Parts: sequence; C-alpha cells; structure tokens
Amino acid sequence: MSKLISDLETRLNATLLQRTPMGSLPTNATPEIYSAIETICNALNKIEQTTPEGELTGYISVMIAEGLVGSYILRELSRFYALYPKIRLDLLTNRQQNLSHIEVALVDSNSNYQIPGRTLFRLRTPAYFFTTQEYLDTHGVPRDMDDMLENFDLCMYQSYLNMPECSFIAKRARKLNTTTDSVGLIFRLIRDGDGIGLLPAWTVQQPPKLVRVPNIDFEYEHRMIAACSPKLIDTPKIRAFIRFLDDFCKKHNIPIERVY
Repeated sequence: MSKLISDLETRLNATLLQRTPMGSLPTNATPEIYSAIETICNALNKIEQTTPEGELTGYISVMIAEGLVGSYILRELSRFYALYPKIRLDLLTNRQQNLSHIEVALVDSNSNYQIPGRTLFRLRTPAYFFTTQEYLDTHGVPRDMDDMLENFDLCMYQSYLNMPECSFIAKRARKLNTTTDSVGLIFRLIRDGDGIGLLPAWTVQQPPKLVRVPNIDFEYEHRMIAACSPKLIDTPKIRAFIRFLDDFCKKHNIPIERVY
C-alpha cells in the first residue's frame, strides 16, 4: 500500500500523507483527490446505467460485399471482438439471401441488392488499371489504351463491365482472360501476376503494392454504401459496429462521405 501511495504522490506531484514518527495522517490534498476519484466513478456508473450490458451483446446480421473492402474488413474483425467481446457478427454474402432481416449492409452502390434502411456513409474513390511491376517488366508497358486492350492480359470485375463507362472493354479486349463477380478475386489474380485489372485507387496502399499502369487515360469511380435498419441505427451495438467501420476506413485511407 505504501508503494501505491508513493506512486500516486509522484504522478500527482502532491503529498497525500504527512509522515511523522507517531504515524501518517492525510494532508489537505487527500480529500480533493478522493473527491475527484469519486466524481469519475459516478460518471462511469451513469454511463453503465444508460448503456445496459445486454445492449452490447448478441448478434448483428451484416450483409457484406464479397470483395476487396469485405476481405480487408474480415482481416480486422479480431480488433472489433477485442473491443466488444460479447458481440458476434453474422456475416452474409449470399446474393439470394432474404434481406428483410439485415441490420447493416456494406455493398456496391451499383449492385442489385435492395437494402432496406438508411444510408450511413458512402465510399467514393477513383478506380484505375493496376498490375504488378513484375508483370510490366516481363510483358512491357502499354503504349495507350488501344495497345493494352489489344495485347495485354486483363482480369475484370464483372460489375465494372456492366457499367456504361466500362462496356467498351468487354467489346474490344482481345485477351480478357478472367471475369468474376468478386473484386477480391481480381485483386488476388493481379497480385499473383496474371495480368492487369481495374481496381479502386486505395488498393495500392495495401501490401503487396500494386502499380498503376502508365499511359492509360481512364478513370472510373468506384462507389459503395453502408446502410442500416432505421429501427436499430441508434442502438449501442449498431453504433459500435459503425464506429468500427469508420475507424477501418480511416486506417486504410479509404475516402468516406458521412451521411448519418
């Protein structure tokens, strides 16, 4: 106990006990410190009372796009569980899923999902053609868009090809080797050296680094939305997950436009 009191005196730069041969007596500073500690304890008790433990427990059903953002979020769920050990996530990726009971959704804004709820935030970032430096060293650098479509291997996210801005790629590319509905799979193919693909710009910030293909004057805006059931949007467990998503975007420098 004497060691604890000595440490407190050092940290607070105050004398808590007046030490004499007859014993130790509290100083004038002691009641003030006890009063401050009591105030903090009362504030914590009020927070605990206004946020019952039961509201930070249970499951949250989350519709998440099986793609790049989804893949990175899955890597970091351990952080969420460490902060909220009594919350568990029911992650859904099946497009045929009944969405009426979905509590939170993070999906492409141009997808076919009909998400019931209020938009929380939007992710808007330009998409460019990326590949590995090794691929460019082996196959050379495209002179322009025509050269790339004529002579280079392409791996494309099907959702992009369905957009009017990108439809010309499917019509003109002679080596459109792979198309898929998973942008995460496209990322892995490009990372492994299978060719060139269209990906959100913040992809280059994630290891292993990809490089933007030179000489290609083309840009497409990749858009995603996060939505939530209006009845649940202000509940503690939903707000906790929203904070996790917000912190995730900040950590990975993903541009975010907050709506709610």
